[in-house]
Amino acid sequence: MPRLVPRTPEREEILTVHINVPGFVEEQQRSLNILLLEDRSDFRTVMHDYLVGLSHRVTAVDSGVKGVQELIRAPFDVIICDMMMPKMGGEMFYVAATRVRPAARERFIFFTGHRNNPTLEAFFRRIDATVLYKPFSLASLEWATRHVLGKLT
Repeated sequence: MPRLVPRTPEREEILTVHINVPGFVEEQQRSLNILLLEDRSDFRTVMHDYLVGLSHRVTAVDSGVKGVQELIRAPFDVIICDMMMPKMGGEMFYVAATRVRPAARERFIFFTGHRNNPTLEAFFRRIDATVLYKPFSLASLEWATRHVLGKLT
């Protein structure tokens, strides 16, 4: 069997693809300190790995109680929170988190699979929340982090 020798591609063989993501400017991207709350390990792992791949520092926890403990230790640029978690759901976590860190009010991104839930919708309207509805794309997650950051400036 002939042995293949690696070679450098010719200039004409290189394909460059430019992807335009609304609201994203590569030169202005900075690493964010993100707190991620998701009780399902598979979702948590996917979101964590995606955000880390974008050079963000991510603290991922599986409960609101652990999220409050992390907020006591340090502030975060963005907080990404599932609404339906055992023991302490997203709304209860929001109340506890904003008591510990009042500046966190504007830093939340909530996500849920319960679209059109009147209780959740009332909460989202009351706090003017940034919300992603499952299923959402990972690009939407990154857009939401930039959106939240933009509200702070």
